[in-house]
Amino acid sequence: MFDIIAIALLIIIALTLVILEIFFLPGITIAGICSILFYGGGIYYAYSVFGNNGAVITLLIAAIATITLIIGFMRSRSLDKIALHTEIDSVVPLQVPTDIKVGDPGVTLTRLNPMGKILTGTHAVEAMAENELIDEETPVKIIRIEPTIVIVTKENK
Repeated sequence: MFDIIAIALLIIIALTLVILEIFFLPGITIAGICSILFYGGGIYYAYSVFGNNGAVITLLIAAIATITLIIGFMRSRSLDKIALHTEIDSVVPLQVPTDIKVGDPGVTLTRLNPMGKILTGTHAVEAMAENELIDEETPVKIIRIEPTIVIVTKENK
């Protein structure tokens, strides 16, 4: 009776470590290595006590229990409680339209702190203030154009 309890305990510890390894600890950690050792220890102990048949039965029970536990844990709501549920809503800046030229006037749509948006002609583009913070609805002039942003300065009046 003690032998069966010892084998079951080794397999249960291995199952616990597998769940920790797969769902909670990133990468290959000591939990993963120890789970392999506990599986091996349980199966070896079953082999030494019950022979080949005992080892095969223990191996099958351990494999079925592991697969069942992993699938059950993935379908349970407990994984949803710890999962990250954020959405990425950012976008990659677009290329500056080719009809925008250095020296074109514009007006800020948002505060340039130092980045923001400006309206130049009919285009709203990403802009960066060169050396200052510029409030919204301020006239600006384009002084340099980079692939995804334009560099602006306040227009002198």
